[in-house]
Amino acid sequence: MFRFFMALGLLVSAVAAILVVWAHQLPGVMRPDHDAPRSYLITNAGLLDPATGSVQVNGHVLVIDGRIARTGTGALPAWPDGVETIDAGGRVLMPGLIDMHVHVFDETDLAAGLARGVTTVRNMGGFPFHLPLAARIERGEILGPRLLTTGPILNEVGGRNGNLLHEAVEGADEARASVRRQYAAGFRDLKLYSNLSRESFAAIRDEAAGLGMTMSGHPVEGTEADPVDFAVSLDAGFRTLEHTESIVWHALNDETDPEGVRQLARQIAASGMLIDPTLVVHENLARIVETGGAHISRPAMASYNPVVAGFEQENFEFWSHYPHDDRSSMQAFYVEVTAALHAAGVRLTVGTDSGVMATPHGVSTVREMELLVDAGLTASEAIRAATLNGAEALGLDGQIGCLAAGCAADLILVAGDPTQDIAWLYQVDAVMRDGRWLDRDTLAGLEEAGHHPSSLRTWWRLGQHLRAIG
Repeated sequence: MFRFFMALGLLVSAVAAILVVWAHQLPGVMRPDHDAPRSYLITNAGLLDPATGSVQVNGHVLVIDGRIARTGTGALPAWPDGVETIDAGGRVLMPGLIDMHVHVFDETDLAAGLARGVTTVRNMGGFPFHLPLAARIERGEILGPRLLTTGPILNEVGGRNGNLLHEAVEGADEARASVRRQYAAGFRDLKLYSNLSRESFAAIRDEAAGLGMTMSGHPVEGTEADPVDFAVSLDAGFRTLEHTESIVWHALNDETDPEGVRQLARQIAASGMLIDPTLVVHENLARIVETGGAHISRPAMASYNPVVAGFEQENFEFWSHYPHDDRSSMQAFYVEVTAALHAAGVRLTVGTDSGVMATPHGVSTVREMELLVDAGLTASEAIRAATLNGAEALGLDGQIGCLAAGCAADLILVAGDPTQDIAWLYQVDAVMRDGRWLDRDTLAGLEEAGHHPSSLRTWWRLGQHLRAIG
């Protein structure tokens, strides 16, 4: 019997070792060339500074060791010996995009985003692998967008929107313990979900404040027996409040009265809260309904994680056979509410919920910006939402999302002027990430890598996560 258990233990250890090795086997295109330069002079570019929303022609940007050293127009500056030059050919150079709400299950999700000009992402539901992965990207071991992450999603035991992957708490003691566990694991931003009780919510806020942690998430609704008013979330000090859909559900009870919308917009504007509308994820749900499920198999879904799709199959089936048209009408209403928020002066960011609910990484970020334009933002305002506003929400203003000396050299080269037509952002010709120049061929390789998420890695990470929160 002893020999049997010893053999079983060795087998389990061997399988675990194989999985760990496999977890580090990535597409070659995601391995940076450490001999490649990170200092360049980019010339003959239209410079799109989101701070002004305008494009300056005949511009140049000097990048030294992965940071912008100088920008300007006209005569070229002197530059150090050995700095390579890139002729932008008159195309538009601008900061890379910031997606404030994604779900990363595999490294290839990052490849899919970077291929589309997304140079920073915030993962909204941390697993144990996210912080080490972010560190590897920061050290230049993996090519991908800058990765920031919240801790595991905090929700109440028995909540209406409960999920196996949520860290479920019940009451103040468990809530405080979960916050401390996340802090000890290295997380510094908390993701709060809809159904936290008043008691748990208060404990999380108090513990987070004591530890210097930030919070983001859904407006907290409380329990059926003890609902929490929407205004409490506005006063909680969130970095961003997520989902126009969730705001409409909680603050308006899904009522579409125009005066109620205007009052809500004024209330949110007065609070100073940044809102992350994530219109695209509900649009995808509405399209699944409208097409009887055909939207699930559209070409953009090539990068969608098959393990996640398997978990969502029951939902996909439900919405594919949903007999009503209310999702389409509500999607239009969510756009109207977002328009009212913007008109009232609420600052918006760009987030997508990519990685879940038939919303693939990368391409969805530009679609979200198109939806913001549909909501009445100018193209320049949508670009600001995807750059400067995201940087501010992350506490990184002046470091990312900007085109000025001292900013990170996270840049995208676009075939046309997206301030005139936001759809030009679908045509990214090159990306600079941390000073590394990624040409069209490299971007095509990243796009192809994004089409091959690893089910084995995903299952391994899901198992690690469940053990961590169990």
